[in-house]
Amino acid sequence: MSRILSAAAGLIVFAIAMPSFAHDQAEAEKAVATIVATYIEKYNNKDAAGVAALYAEDGILVPPGPMVAGRANIEKSWQASFAAGRTGIRYEIRQIKPEGNIVLVVGQFSVKVPEGGSLQDRAGNFVNVYQWDGGELKFRVHSFSFMPPPQP
Repeated sequence: MSRILSAAAGLIVFAIAMPSFAHDQAEAEKAVATIVATYIEKYNNKDAAGVAALYAEDGILVPPGPMVAGRANIEKSWQASFAAGRTGIRYEIRQIKPEGNIVLVVGQFSVKVPEGGSLQDRAGNFVNVYQWDGGELKFRVHSFSFMPPPQP
């Protein structure tokens, strides 16, 4: 776990140290709304290729399991998640912070996951580091974790 955190922190430091490209808060918020809406649509349609296309070619996915790097590997990871039955993702963004050529976004999500023979809502937190690619954003680092399941 410490390797994953170190790698993610290193990428964030690297991304922040990149040359500055002026993108204001309003522009960042609009771009985040666009990528999040597309992500939710592709995710809920179980479109692994469509979700993977939202990542930078060398983007990194940091799920609650092994870290995955590169768009082709990210697509395979999402295919496995969708094949396992995940669906119905919802996002609640808590903060958007543009920093040069990146936008830092944190928030919470919920998704339906198969548990005990039925789909159960699971909540979690996410940290997304988006990078500007022309006039749109791409995932540079997408990290998420699930909250512990509710206890009866």
